[in-house]
Amino acid sequence: RKDMLYIQKEKRRLFLALGFIGMALFAAGDVLLQSFAGEGEDILLMLKSSIKDMPMERLYFTLLTGVIAAPFMYLGLCAMDSWLCDRLGEQKGKMYRCFQVGAIIGTLSFFAAHSVCAVLEINVKQALACGITPETVDSVYRTPFLVSFVATNLWVTVTEVCLSVAFIYYVLKKIIPLPKPAAVLNTAGFYIIFNAAGAVLTSITGNGLFSLLAKSGASLGMGVTFLAIAHVCGRKQRSNNTEEMAQ
Repeated sequence: RKDMLYIQKEKRRLFLALGFIGMALFAAGDVLLQSFAGEGEDILLMLKSSIKDMPMERLYFTLLTGVIAAPFMYLGLCAMDSWLCDRLGEQKGKMYRCFQVGAIIGTLSFFAAHSVCAVLEINVKQALACGITPETVDSVYRTPFLVSFVATNLWVTVTEVCLSVAFIYYVLKKIIPLPKPAAVLNTAGFYIIFNAAGAVLTSITGNGLFSLLAKSGASLGMGVTFLAIAHVCGRKQRSNNTEEMAQ
């Protein structure tokens, strides 16, 4: 076992809990990056020139959440990988390789997307604050912004698809002993649920605040995956304790 750090059984629930905290921090950063309301000219296809008025502390805090979240996510993925390896033994198969691809690139992909977006927004904000026109900022930053955005989000998409497909498969096949409806407790499942809920609630209430639900869905979905595995680990541990007491 040289691909990822092996976590001993007694430490897995702690590391999975840390993984959940990490994903919650990523979700908070996602919302902070995309929730600034303002008017102005469109720049870089998805920003407004009013970003120059965004408090810099918000962007600094977003970077800080990513720095803290990344190692926590890695520990959670290692704990999940260790649990799966023990569960599968020598019969890992192709689906485990699918999971492993997502797990190995997962932390880097989330941190890269998180930090690249924050750093680019910092640069754009500062350029506008220095008096450079939105048109000039758009022409100078558009190519590096789009290349970075597409590359990092493609990486994140591969991570989310691999981890979600593997989790769904393992739940449906009872390798992860949870009820079948629990198969939605993954990044793809929460992304779809949060987008749908955000759209419906925004339509009903007219409050754009609910659209922010969609921004945090994928990150929170991975966090809930960690909680689901932690629940399985705890149930197994309680079962072992009960057997020991009976003896």
